[in-house]
Amino acid sequence: MKIKTIILDDNPEHLSYLENLLSGIEEVELIHKFINPTKTKEWLQKNKVDLLITDIEMSHLNGLELIDQLEKPPQVIFASSYPSYAAKSFKFEPLHYLIKPINEIDLQIAIERFNNKIGGSVTEEYIIIKEGHSLFHKINHSDILFIEADNDYIKVICKDKEHRTHCTLKEIENRLSANFIKTHRSYLVNRTQIDKLNGTFLLVKNYTIPVSRAYKQDVYNKIGI
Repeated sequence: MKIKTIILDDNPEHLSYLENLLSGIEEVELIHKFINPTKTKEWLQKNKVDLLITDIEMSHLNGLELIDQLEKPPQVIFASSYPSYAAKSFKFEPLHYLIKPINEIDLQIAIERFNNKIGGSVTEEYIIIKEGHSLFHKINHSDILFIEADNDYIKVICKDKEHRTHCTLKEIENRLSANFIKTHRSYLVNRTQIDKLNGTFLLVKNYTIPVSRAYKQDVYNKIGI
């Protein structure tokens, strides 16, 4: 079933950008787009949708006020250039708080959260990465052996395949669970997949992963040595 969605942003360029991103997400059906929050409120009082993706800082009526004034608001994803609104948005239990410019992967994660919430499912932790122009992969944490920095890219080495995406190691680290430990400035390792630790290197299946002096004690602490 398609996710019936409307979007709101008083900046036409931001609105068009978001519309373009959503066009690549198959399960989303864009019903309407608005640049005026007051008209959005009036429309929502008469119509029902599954999801609203809205800007926050707008003239006359901001996104938080809009949700607060609706008797039965839809599920909401906030998008803003201002991280400072995040704390205030928590009272409305949004699916996600996206920072502009919106990242395609974060938008995919937000849509996945909608599916999980509506379906009432509890799924395994995962990351979503982009390969090429528009190909997205959902990768469960438990399938990842390690992640290696590769210039402006990272390589995600899994049990049965390898993925490569434009991203920094720090960016991907922030999206992973505590099971992933940094052994070297260029490596993140899934500690549940470690077969052996031998001083300056780890063995993970058939791979040898370096352990640098800077991270050695932290690695020992986190794997219980």
